[in-house]
Amino acid sequence: MAIEDAPIVDIIEFDENEAYNPDRPISSLIRTQLLHLHHAEHLAVPQKERTNININTLHTERQASEYIQRVTALLHKHGKKAAKKSKSAKKHTFAAKAREKSTHK
Repeated sequence: MAIEDAPIVDIIEFDENEAYNPDRPISSLIRTQLLHLHHAEHLAVPQKERTNININTLHTERQASEYIQRVTALLHKHGKKAAKKSKSAKKHTFAAKAREKSTHK
């Protein structure tokens, strides 16, 4: 394809400061992210440590952002605990299997 036949792309001026609006209503994409995080929070975080935030009351990007930050921190905290438990469980399982093999010989 010749260069003169190439499509022309117009570059639009973009003001990042004008685009940022934390009080803008949340989009369906953010709503879906809130649903996924809410579900993950209830699966991974003990009840006494959950945020207990009703995600249906979150209407702005600022509110969603604050919730996302809180839940992400909780998930990281409990994910590390779960990883430590699974590592120690794997070690115990491996040791048990090794003992079992040595006793069956």
